[in-house]
Amino acid sequence: MKDNPQIRTAQPADLDDIAELAGSKDRALVRLQAAGRGEDSMLVAVASGVLLGTTSIRWADGCDPPHPWLYGLAVAEHARGQGIGRSLVRAAEAAAAARSAAAMSLDTDVDALSTVAFYQHLGYRMICGHEHRWRSLDPRTGAVTATGTAPTWIMRKWLAPQQHHLHNPVGEG
Repeated sequence: MKDNPQIRTAQPADLDDIAELAGSKDRALVRLQAAGRGEDSMLVAVASGVLLGTTSIRWADGCDPPHPWLYGLAVAEHARGQGIGRSLVRAAEAAAAARSAAAMSLDTDVDALSTVAFYQHLGYRMICGHEHRWRSLDPRTGAVTATGTAPTWIMRKWLAPQQHHLHNPVGEG
């Protein structure tokens, strides 16, 4: 990639490009609407005017309360392996740290071994198994149109050194 991607907040004009990455225009619209209400933040990576990737952060009611939940990371197939996903995750972590979040959490399908390895490389650790409850919403009415569950791993990364870890006071040990 010639240009380094710019990471910025998603805009309504990005809808069609986000929909292509998200697999559904309704899914992309629901995510943009949640960001517009402040429930989520949605970031995109753009280079040379082309949207290359996206991710979202849910600020409450994620899979590992009270930590913000990173979800929906997607990078255009032709742009994979160029650090765009990593840049989006780092920008999301910076946004969470700016809100004084102690950690960022996410969940990934239990059989998505390459996804688990990607997040482990970025410092995320498996916390536990989780039965993720998902729902599809109609973006026009907000009505739930489908629900289901999927077995996932919750992964978490501490964003700053934590005081809760065991340590030896000065002069001991």
